[in-house]
Amino acid sequence: MANSSRPRRRHFGDTLMPPFNPSVASLVQSLIGLANDIIHAAPADGHKFRRSAVCDSQRRNASAMIRRVKVLLLLFEEVRDSCPLLSPSAILCFAELHVVLQGVKILMEDCFESSRMWLMMEHRRLSEGFHRLTQSMAIALEILPMALLDVSCEVREQVELLQKQAKRAQIYVDPEDPKLWREIQALMAQIERKESPDMIKLMEVFGNLDLNSASDCQRELEKLEDEVEGAWEASEEVRFRINDLASLIRFGKCVLYGATGLQEEEVSGTLVKLSDCEDLKVPEDFRCPISLDLMTDPVIISTGQTYERAAITRWMDGGHQTCPKSGQTISHNVLIPNQALKSLIRQWCDDLGINLSASEPAHHGNRVSQSTPTSLEATKLTVEFLLRQLPSATEKSQRHIAGELRLLAKCGSDNRKVIADAGAVPLLIPLLSVPDVRTQEHAVTAILNLSIFPPNKEIIVEAGAIDPLIHVLCSSDTSDVARENSAAALFSLSHVTDYAALLGDKPNAIDGLLQLLQQGSLRGRRDAASALFNVSAYSGNRAKLVKAGAVEVLLTLLSPPDSGLRDEACAVLAVLAGSSEGRSAICEMNAVPLLIDLLRSSSPKGKENAVAILLSLSRYVGRPVIKEMMNSYIFMPSLDNLLNNGTPRARRKASSLLRHIRRVELSPVTLLGNF
Repeated sequence: MANSSRPRRRHFGDTLMPPFNPSVASLVQSLIGLANDIIHAAPADGHKFRRSAVCDSQRRNASAMIRRVKVLLLLFEEVRDSCPLLSPSAILCFAELHVVLQGVKILMEDCFESSRMWLMMEHRRLSEGFHRLTQSMAIALEILPMALLDVSCEVREQVELLQKQAKRAQIYVDPEDPKLWREIQALMAQIERKESPDMIKLMEVFGNLDLNSASDCQRELEKLEDEVEGAWEASEEVRFRINDLASLIRFGKCVLYGATGLQEEEVSGTLVKLSDCEDLKVPEDFRCPISLDLMTDPVIISTGQTYERAAITRWMDGGHQTCPKSGQTISHNVLIPNQALKSLIRQWCDDLGINLSASEPAHHGNRVSQSTPTSLEATKLTVEFLLRQLPSATEKSQRHIAGELRLLAKCGSDNRKVIADAGAVPLLIPLLSVPDVRTQEHAVTAILNLSIFPPNKEIIVEAGAIDPLIHVLCSSDTSDVARENSAAALFSLSHVTDYAALLGDKPNAIDGLLQLLQQGSLRGRRDAASALFNVSAYSGNRAKLVKAGAVEVLLTLLSPPDSGLRDEACAVLAVLAGSSEGRSAICEMNAVPLLIDLLRSSSPKGKENAVAILLSLSRYVGRPVIKEMMNSYIFMPSLDNLLNNGTPRARRKASSLLRHIRRVELSPVTLLGNF
């Protein structure tokens, strides 16, 4: 598994500083710590060393650098033990070496933690980096007054030899590295020309990169996706090139080794579910403003606001061009990882024993999303290969293929279009009814991901996906994730009015959503509530929802202040209150006191919907509701507060309610007496 907490990639050219005004002891101790970090950066096993630093250039450069740092470590340790005071020139030298070793540590981390493809792409720059740092080391050692240091002759000689060798060192690039990179580029060029890559050459290249299995390829993909996160300051060309490499790896993984090697945790959900920690109070800053779930991959958009990557990506893919929180125009679609917040969330989870790895990391096919002709053609070739295998695949292979399609469908609108156009939907629908629970889960989530792209909604509905999705939603033989993602898919489809009307004609759909609303996780219940909202927006469905018992279920969600679904439930009730059946059911449930309480204690959105419901009841039910409102001692102060501090819509509704009460029941003098 890739290190999801890996920080933004820093390059050796970044501005690095020595410790500010250090004492001699702290400076030397810091140098010893840096040297040890560098020496232990490489795996102890030589074979693993060769495999982890794929480029021979960097293996040789890293080995040479480690040998130099070992000599420096001997110097630092002797200085620590025998030289409590240092001359100004020695302090200056050590400060310069501190900067050099910081750069070496960063460069070594790049070499040992990076994707093999990235190492090939960057082989020349990395080699130049090792050479530049070696020269800086030599320059720093030139000003070191060895005669003033109380160190052994052996260390003195080794340091002097190191300085001479470092000064003479030349850039080293193994001839095989540029050759292998040219072969990789040739494969990508074939794909861009819409040609199937030469399988023998593809296998040879993958072998040279030590990508000898599906699991090797999957780990490489994870690391490439880390490169995208680390390269957010890089040029668009570099990000696109990394995306092309990831697409090539995914294609090669499928055609050479099959859709295998996926781990269960790689596709097990998108966000941490708060149902797993409902007893905990999650800090508001840790919640996504869109989904209200704990963020696992927070990103900053152009307006400066932070969202969960998957949530804001869905928002932008849906055609929205404004920031959900601030309302400002989103000037570009670049998502900048909020590494500081991510570290805080991870530390909070670690302190409380919450396992983030149990949910699907937001990378795995999601962060590498910039489309290029090469990546789109590679995706097309990959999808076509998978779909050719699917009809005759074994049960296990079906599960893996569905999982691959699920991951591919997470990678942005262009990928979703490619997958749907290739005819994936009709082949995925039968998998919704297979006995294997994991296959069902992959298939329903793939359809959910595809439905995010608006033109795919028609393809999905025309292919006959509605009834199978409802079956999954209502089934007791599938997983909770499958049921919840089925509800999310129905919610996505119900954005189209005709499909919302169609869902209303399916009694099982309404019953299944109401059941999930009562028994699902917080995320599943929120998707169910959102789907019910869209279904109720079609006026012909409101009586059906009321008849199915929606009002009673929704009112139960308003009572606990910490239910997490008050806003969603109140929004659906506000729509149902637009029908006579809805108003009658609300009154029969004696909901007016609860709605009045919401005017005082709920969120701005909840107050807005609560006053809208009370306005509808007062207009159509009349005096009994008005009398009940006026008998509540908190009603008028809450209404007054809403008139002054509510949202624009809430103020309009509150003003209309006040005028209606005046007309029907009260004089202005009586009203003033109630304030």
